[in-house]
Amino acid sequence: MLARAPVLLLVDDDPDAVAVEARILEEAGYEVLSATTSRAALEALRDRFIDLLLLDERLGGGSGTDLLTAARDVQPGVQGIIITGYADVGICVRAMRAGSLDLLQKPVNREQLLNSVARSLFDSRFSREARFAQWQARHTRGFSEILGESTAIQRTLDLIRQVIPTSAPVLIQGESGTGKELIARAIHAEGPRAQFPYVGFNSASIPATLMESTLFGHRKGAFTDARADRPGLFEAAHRGTLFLDEIGDATPEVQVRLLRALQEKSIIRVGDVRPVSVDVRIVAATNRDLKSEMEAHRFRPELYYRLSVFCISVPPLRDRDDDVDLLAAHFLARYATEYGKSARGFSTQALQKLRRYHWPGNIRELENVVARAVLLSNTDEIGPELLLLSPEGDGSDTGGWSNVPFREAQTRFERLYFSNLLRRHGGNKSRAAEAAELDRTSLHAHLRKLNSEEVE
Repeated sequence: MLARAPVLLLVDDDPDAVAVEARILEEAGYEVLSATTSRAALEALRDRFIDLLLLDERLGGGSGTDLLTAARDVQPGVQGIIITGYADVGICVRAMRAGSLDLLQKPVNREQLLNSVARSLFDSRFSREARFAQWQARHTRGFSEILGESTAIQRTLDLIRQVIPTSAPVLIQGESGTGKELIARAIHAEGPRAQFPYVGFNSASIPATLMESTLFGHRKGAFTDARADRPGLFEAAHRGTLFLDEIGDATPEVQVRLLRALQEKSIIRVGDVRPVSVDVRIVAATNRDLKSEMEAHRFRPELYYRLSVFCISVPPLRDRDDDVDLLAAHFLARYATEYGKSARGFSTQALQKLRRYHWPGNIRELENVVARAVLLSNTDEIGPELLLLSPEGDGSDTGGWSNVPFREAQTRFERLYFSNLLRRHGGNKSRAAEAAELDRTSLHAHLRKLNSEEVE
């Protein structure tokens, strides 16, 4: 759990009551903000993360229960305590329906106030830390869910900020698990098309026979199972954003139709001849080196140039050492809440283990490791024994290889080395060979020796 003083927001149209309660809470070590109107309270919620609201039920022009509901539109999940001088059944019911953690009756004495606040903060501790991580991501970097302070991710965020206000096509390149879809969602959510649909399509997860009808739709009778007219994803994303994930896996036929759709800003459903105008922003993503794919005649150059008007490269987690602690804390808070566990942080040894690891599966692997550790935990602290890491990413020792013959250990090392080398350079063998100070022929020889299909 993050070490910080909880921030409380007191809302009461009686300045004297606010002053008394604020003094009590500040003396107990809380940071206290105050507001005397609902409007001022909502402004405070937009500017600061609030751990807990304390709301007078009778506010000029509104009520505390109504304000608690409105507050969640500004800070989703924020919790509150209702304070009232008239604790009748109706107010109790309204407070309960609004999700109030407690109901206090005026005049509130010091012990009642502190006990109620302490209990409410304790009961909501896990959800608050998850909310705080999300709020911090939005307000310090401007993009929901994209966490990171490292130089590598800040460069990426600077690029995202440049393209967000436009409707230019974007190509996001990076290894699997680096968060490419989060970036696509951020580009849509922060951009000029945010009020219109965001539609995602994964080229690798759709059978080749269904790709065209999924993207472009079909007419009844176009093929055996086409029992009715159906619009495709292009039409579903009209005026919004269409995210084409794993675009490098698109079939040649789909590539041709995508190129035509981008050029003509219209699509033709399978089995039809009439064009349908569409206005979509295309954001595509790939973990492949599309330039190498073009050289191998597996990806159309014209489509590449249409998609790559603006390119964003997402750094792998191994190049973001400074972000491992932050991301691990974020996932810990999320899964402790989801699984109802008491885990609040990592031991020093556990953090050292996370920092040494190579993270071949990037952020997705880190999330999986932390989620599993939280699920297995029975204490407030995650120890290193709960972090089940793959030997493939263990760069700190031999990963157990000392228990095998030398030649097998050497082969394992070379397989790991060349696998990571190719992954780091997006599959581009020329750049990989240059980085390894090998000529391309020697690199191919090593790959053949190690069974290149498995390495790649």
